[in-house]
Amino acid sequence: MHVTSWAWRDGAATQGSSDLDDVAALLDDPHAIVWVDLLDPTADDFAPWAKRLDIDQLAVEDALTLHERPKSLRYGDMVFVTAYTLDDEARQSRISLFVMPGGLLTIRLGSGFDVHEVAHTVTENSGILQFGCRALELMVLDAVVDGYTAQVNSIDERVDDLEDVLFDRKQGEHIATQTFALHKEVGRLRRIVLPMRDVAGSLVRRTAADQSQRDLLPFAEDVYDHTMRAADWTDGLRDAVESVRSTNLALMDNQMNVVMKKLTGWAAIIAVPTAITGYFGQNVPYPGFGKDWGFWLSLLMMLAIAGTLWAAFKRNEWI
Repeated sequence: MHVTSWAWRDGAATQGSSDLDDVAALLDDPHAIVWVDLLDPTADDFAPWAKRLDIDQLAVEDALTLHERPKSLRYGDMVFVTAYTLDDEARQSRISLFVMPGGLLTIRLGSGFDVHEVAHTVTENSGILQFGCRALELMVLDAVVDGYTAQVNSIDERVDDLEDVLFDRKQGEHIATQTFALHKEVGRLRRIVLPMRDVAGSLVRRTAADQSQRDLLPFAEDVYDHTMRAADWTDGLRDAVESVRSTNLALMDNQMNVVMKKLTGWAAIIAVPTAITGYFGQNVPYPGFGKDWGFWLSLLMMLAIAGTLWAAFKRNEWI
């Protein structure tokens, strides 16, 4: 387990501590706000923290379970929030927040979320800390949702790229492969983003219900708006990917029909002389008839014609 902490006193950054006793003291300090981050703790690692900070056992289990649905719950005067994060390379990790009266405790399962950048943003905008630990919760969740937006935008650009080459006959197999991969990515993204609507909605309701936090409400509504936008965007992406995939399949089917029509036409043309010569049993002398070189000449002609047809069919992706 790796422990990182930051502290602010009266809006100014001060020395944090990774020691449990020091963290508990900072949490009891009415003039200080502390943020402690625990990276990949085990149940045994977290047990002393949970006991000292009086964290409900159900919240502990949810925080340490790998596959937990994003949620926001209240345990007495503590709020527990868990969500999934995405980095620039779409790697997924999970973060859980314990919002306490004196500060914030986060547990990360995976290092995909940059807490140092968020802490720097908080320090640069320390005026928001006048609203207490809920401001920290807002800043963290805002960074989480920004990760969703970046990933959705990336997928949207890839869909646009596929649409640009959709009518290129040579790209059919590539488009089919890419749309299948995008379909899986969008499905995974929806499972992460859609439950966050409830989390963001709960954040807005809790902020609006506290009269002392009313000035923080626009920030909470901004997080909610970004969450809803990302969720709606994923619905649009799913429809766009399905549209590209169905259009590509239709184009491939149409191309196959064109190929079959051409081959059928040529087969019908060749069938007429073949039927006539077969019916009359024609076997007339030709150059080289009865000669060895005539056999080799006819063999070379057959190979040349067959090779030319193969090259033509291959160039047009008929075979």
